[in-house]
Amino acid sequence: MKNPSAKVFWVLIALAAVFWALIFGAKVVNFWVGMAVASTVLAAISVWDAGWPFARGDVSVKNFGWGVLAAAALYAVFAVGNWAARAMFDFAPPELSGIYAIREQGDVWIIALVLLFITSPAEEIFWRGFVQRWCQGKWGVFAGWIAAGLFYAGVHIASCNIMLTLAALVAGLFWGLLYWGTRNLFICVVSHALWTVAAFVLWPFN
Repeated sequence: MKNPSAKVFWVLIALAAVFWALIFGAKVVNFWVGMAVASTVLAAISVWDAGWPFARGDVSVKNFGWGVLAAAALYAVFAVGNWAARAMFDFAPPELSGIYAIREQGDVWIIALVLLFITSPAEEIFWRGFVQRWCQGKWGVFAGWIAAGLFYAGVHIASCNIMLTLAALVAGLFWGLLYWGTRNLFICVVSHALWTVAAFVLWPFN
């Protein structure tokens, strides 16, 4: 594993912005196919540039357990946030319904498999294992954590959905803090994968 290249970093941030604009904004492709392709491309190029971001010993039963706990904690945060947003903002319910409309673009169990084995691992490889690692190396651990979270939320602005963008910010900062504190990407992958399946398939917030 080596330090991410600055040139590749900025190219991939721009590419991510384009991908998210096409998938979330223009909606030119099936959401799940688009996200699977986009996240895989970004992850593959980041690994090519900076190497495999997983360390020996990352994958273990203990770390899987930490990932499960982290997913449960984030789900609890979103459950409270969902209740508060619905109580305070009139725009929250229709925007949340808009987020969950993407479930109609695929079979629910295929969506679960895509979330578990493609998009969640690939997004963590790119956003935490590459983007956050570069940001923290460039701007320091705290500012880099904040910057990586803002980049992650920023690409979601293309959706024109305030609730989705705020959700991305909260989740991005959460997984970024998890990666910063543990330096274990496997825990982040498990948390991301299980949280998305819980929130989108098993116990959706709408």
